[in-house]
Amino acid sequence: MLDPGQIARCVRCDTVLDAYATFKPHAWLAIIITGIIAFVLANAFPVVTLSFQGSTQSATFLDAARVTWDAGYPLVAILTFGVGFAMPFLHLSLLLWVFGALAFGRLPLGFEAAVRWIDWVKPWSMVPVFLMGALVTIVKLVDLASLQPGIGLFGTIAVAVIMTGLTRLDSERLRFMAHDMGLSVSHPPLPRPPSPLMLQRTWALVIGALILYVPANLLPIMYIRAFNGSSGHTIMGGVIELWQMGSYSVASVVFIASVVVPIGKLIGLIVLLILTQRSSEVALKRRTRLYHMVEFIGQWSMLDVFVVILLSALARFGALLEFEPSTGAAAFGGVVVLTMVAAMGFDPRLAWRRAGHRRHLGEAAPASANSAGAGTAQSA
Repeated sequence: MLDPGQIARCVRCDTVLDAYATFKPHAWLAIIITGIIAFVLANAFPVVTLSFQGSTQSATFLDAARVTWDAGYPLVAILTFGVGFAMPFLHLSLLLWVFGALAFGRLPLGFEAAVRWIDWVKPWSMVPVFLMGALVTIVKLVDLASLQPGIGLFGTIAVAVIMTGLTRLDSERLRFMAHDMGLSVSHPPLPRPPSPLMLQRTWALVIGALILYVPANLLPIMYIRAFNGSSGHTIMGGVIELWQMGSYSVASVVFIASVVVPIGKLIGLIVLLILTQRSSEVALKRRTRLYHMVEFIGQWSMLDVFVVILLSALARFGALLEFEPSTGAAAFGGVVVLTMVAAMGFDPRLAWRRAGHRRHLGEAAPASANSAGAGTAQSA
């Protein structure tokens, strides 16, 4: 059990293993219930209302997913519905189930299964990314029509903030929390050694993402149809348009999320795969940190896809103005999914094992705790 201000780190790779829990279960339960209320508001009310030449159009997130389905892009609709609604809802529901029991000093039924599902669902809960997409959408439309933020937007802001805080809760932290309460928590089975076959699976996913990345950038991600004609817009075209509008900060955010992050993920994964295959001992700690960074930033590439579905739902004014998703959005969504699955399937322990670090270092570096950190004798 850690004291206030202490953290536990792996003595080999410096990964944070545990930190002192400032919030107790009843406090987390209150935060989760608040998040659920905000989630209901975010999806029951319009995100924004658009007025254009006497016509008014409003849309919720669910409206955006439905419009995308009706436009003939069911895969994009299913993907955005899953990561923007289904997964966040499941994440909040699982946390409510766990903390609803922990707050009263007992373990919930199916505790082990619930915490494993929390780990699996968490990376796919993309409410913060959707919020950024909504803000980018507002910037894109502000010069075309009159915009009125809705209750759904403020609900989304609240959910994004709360769910960002809830990402701290993983299976290990929940087990430690239950153990500190004196509850009988079974130890999870030790993880199996990473299989070398993981490299082949990860390479296949990375190559698939590289193939999809070409049409994702060359093909239009959306079409704009207006009374004076229609035009297709690629990802870079949207960035250039925002820059020309004077929205330099928003253009920079979109460029980083939709161009820099996907390329960075692919390059990072390729570097990790090559060095692991070569059993290289070069910068093992930095490579472990690189892996965690690649895994963390993966979901932000969904930004442009959320922008497209929101524009399609809001700008529906017949022959006057209409936004429609295009093939580039489906290809880009595929890139996001493949790179995320590739990052989740890669195990940085394999790099250490292939470099010869197979023995437990506990005897050489006993665990210690202090205000800067608590070293633990766990292997990478």
